[in-house]
Amino acid sequence: MLPIRRAISDDIDQLVRLRLLLFEEAGEAVQQTQEEALREATRVYLTKSLPQETFLAWVAESDRQIVATSGLVVFERPPAPGNLSGEEAYVLNMYTLPQWRGQGLATALLQEILRFTKQTSIRRLWLHATESGRPIYEKAGFMTTSDEMELAW
Repeated sequence: MLPIRRAISDDIDQLVRLRLLLFEEAGEAVQQTQEEALREATRVYLTKSLPQETFLAWVAESDRQIVATSGLVVFERPPAPGNLSGEEAYVLNMYTLPQWRGQGLATALLQEILRFTKQTSIRRLWLHATESGRPIYEKAGFMTTSDEMELAW
Protein backbone atom coordinates (compact mmCIF):
# COMPACT_ATOMS: atom_id res chain seq x y z
CA MET A 1 0.00 0.00 0.00
CA LEU A 2 1.27 3.44 -0.88
CA PRO A 3 1.65 6.02 1.87
CA ILE A 4 -1.27 8.43 2.39
CA ARG A 5 -0.67 12.01 3.52
CA ARG A 6 -2.42 15.36 3.72
CA ALA A 7 -1.95 17.51 0.64
CA ILE A 8 0.09 20.69 0.91
CA SER A 9 0.39 23.80 -1.23
CA ASP A 10 3.24 22.23 -3.21
CA ASP A 11 0.72 19.64 -4.48
CA ILE A 12 -1.65 22.14 -6.09
CA ASP A 13 -0.54 21.62 -9.69
CA GLN A 14 -0.95 17.85 -9.39
CA LEU A 15 -4.32 18.24 -7.64
CA VAL A 16 -5.54 20.47 -10.47
CA ARG A 17 -4.39 17.95 -13.08
CA LEU A 18 -6.17 15.08 -11.34
CA ARG A 19 -9.38 17.12 -10.94
CA LEU A 20 -9.45 17.79 -14.68
CA LEU A 21 -8.89 14.08 -15.35
CA LEU A 22 -11.80 13.31 -13.01
CA PHE A 23 -14.11 15.62 -14.97
CA GLU A 24 -12.99 14.07 -18.25
CA GLU A 25 -13.55 10.52 -17.04
CA ALA A 26 -16.93 11.40 -15.48
CA GLY A 27 -18.12 12.63 -18.86
CA GLU A 28 -18.24 16.26 -17.77
CA ALA A 29 -16.61 17.51 -20.93
CA VAL A 30 -14.69 20.71 -20.54
CA GLN A 31 -14.55 22.63 -23.77
CA GLN A 32 -10.99 23.29 -24.83
CA THR A 33 -11.64 27.03 -24.68
CA GLN A 34 -12.73 26.68 -21.03
CA GLU A 35 -10.05 24.23 -19.89
CA GLU A 36 -7.41 26.83 -19.08
CA ALA A 37 -9.96 29.02 -17.27
CA LEU A 38 -11.07 26.01 -15.18
CA ARG A 39 -7.45 25.05 -14.51
CA GLU A 40 -6.65 28.58 -13.29
CA ALA A 41 -9.86 28.95 -11.25
CA THR A 42 -9.13 25.63 -9.54
CA ARG A 43 -5.54 26.68 -8.84
CA VAL A 44 -6.76 29.96 -7.29
CA TYR A 45 -9.37 28.11 -5.19
CA LEU A 46 -6.84 25.60 -3.85
CA THR A 47 -4.24 28.28 -3.17
CA LYS A 48 -6.78 30.02 -0.95
CA SER A 49 -8.66 27.10 0.60
CA LEU A 50 -5.86 24.64 1.44
CA PRO A 51 -4.12 26.98 3.91
CA GLN A 52 -7.48 28.08 5.38
CA GLU A 53 -8.46 24.40 5.71
CA THR A 54 -11.86 24.99 4.14
CA PHE A 55 -10.75 22.41 1.58
CA LEU A 56 -8.64 19.49 2.74
CA ALA A 57 -7.11 16.81 0.57
CA TRP A 58 -5.33 13.54 1.14
CA VAL A 59 -3.13 11.93 -1.48
CA ALA A 60 -1.43 8.65 -2.28
CA GLU A 61 1.96 9.11 -3.84
CA SER A 62 4.41 6.97 -5.79
CA ASP A 63 7.83 8.33 -6.75
CA ARG A 64 6.71 11.88 -5.82
CA GLN A 65 3.72 11.65 -8.18
CA ILE A 66 0.20 11.79 -6.79
CA VAL A 67 -1.67 8.76 -8.09
CA ALA A 68 -4.86 9.07 -6.04
CA THR A 69 -6.56 11.91 -4.23
CA SER A 70 -9.55 12.78 -2.11
CA GLY A 71 -11.06 16.06 -1.02
CA LEU A 72 -13.18 17.42 1.79
CA VAL A 73 -14.99 20.76 1.89
CA VAL A 74 -15.77 21.79 5.45
CA PHE A 75 -18.59 24.23 6.17
CA GLU A 76 -20.95 25.28 8.91
CA ARG A 77 -24.74 25.35 8.87
CA PRO A 78 -27.10 26.37 11.65
CA PRO A 79 -27.35 23.68 14.36
CA ALA A 80 -29.90 20.97 13.71
CA PRO A 81 -31.19 17.89 15.53
CA GLY A 82 -28.42 15.33 15.37
CA ASN A 83 -25.83 17.98 14.50
CA LEU A 84 -25.67 20.61 17.23
CA SER A 85 -22.32 21.92 16.01
CA GLY A 86 -23.74 22.57 12.54
CA GLU A 87 -20.40 21.50 11.06
CA GLU A 88 -20.60 19.31 7.99
CA ALA A 89 -18.28 18.23 5.23
CA TYR A 90 -18.69 17.25 1.62
CA VAL A 91 -16.46 14.51 0.22
CA LEU A 92 -15.35 15.09 -3.36
CA ASN A 93 -12.46 14.74 -5.77
CA MET A 94 -12.05 11.04 -5.03
CA TYR A 95 -9.94 9.98 -7.97
CA THR A 96 -7.37 7.28 -8.67
CA LEU A 97 -5.38 7.10 -11.87
CA PRO A 98 -6.62 4.07 -13.87
CA GLN A 99 -3.37 2.12 -13.62
CA TRP A 100 -3.48 2.36 -9.79
CA ARG A 101 -7.09 1.20 -9.29
CA GLY A 102 -8.00 -1.97 -7.45
CA GLN A 103 -5.25 -1.55 -4.87
CA GLY A 104 -7.34 -0.10 -2.06
CA LEU A 105 -6.17 3.49 -2.47
CA ALA A 106 -9.65 5.04 -2.56
CA THR A 107 -10.61 3.06 0.55
CA ALA A 108 -7.44 4.20 2.33
CA LEU A 109 -8.09 7.83 1.36
CA LEU A 110 -11.68 7.61 2.60
CA GLN A 111 -10.47 6.09 5.87
CA GLU A 112 -8.18 9.10 6.35
CA ILE A 113 -11.14 11.43 5.83
CA LEU A 114 -13.18 9.47 8.37
CA ARG A 115 -10.31 9.41 10.88
CA PHE A 116 -9.89 13.18 10.53
CA THR A 117 -13.57 14.06 10.79
CA LYS A 118 -14.15 11.86 13.83
CA GLN A 119 -11.58 14.00 15.68
CA THR A 120 -13.55 17.17 14.93
CA SER A 121 -17.06 18.46 15.65
CA ILE A 122 -18.14 17.52 12.10
CA ARG A 123 -21.20 15.32 12.47
CA ARG A 124 -22.36 14.88 8.89
CA LEU A 125 -20.50 13.79 5.77
CA TRP A 126 -22.16 13.64 2.39
CA LEU A 127 -21.15 13.06 -1.21
CA HIS A 128 -22.28 12.19 -4.70
CA ALA A 129 -21.06 8.74 -5.70
CA THR A 130 -20.24 7.33 -9.09
CA GLU A 131 -21.39 3.78 -9.73
CA SER A 132 -17.83 2.53 -9.36
CA GLY A 133 -17.33 4.44 -6.11
CA ARG A 134 -20.64 3.50 -4.49
CA PRO A 135 -19.42 0.15 -3.01
CA ILE A 136 -16.48 1.88 -1.30
CA TYR A 137 -18.78 4.39 0.39
CA GLU A 138 -21.42 1.81 1.31
CA LYS A 139 -18.77 -0.40 2.90
CA ALA A 140 -17.72 2.62 5.01
CA GLY A 141 -21.32 3.08 6.20
CA PHE A 142 -22.67 5.75 3.82
CA MET A 143 -26.34 5.33 2.94
CA THR A 144 -28.19 6.45 -0.17
CA THR A 145 -30.78 9.18 0.38
CA SER A 146 -33.19 10.74 -2.05
CA ASP A 147 -34.18 13.98 -0.38
CA GLU A 148 -31.91 16.31 -2.30
CA MET A 149 -32.94 18.70 -5.05
CA GLU A 150 -30.80 20.95 -7.21
CA LEU A 151 -31.14 24.10 -9.27
CA ALA A 152 -28.31 25.17 -11.54
CA TRP A 153 -27.94 27.99 -14.03
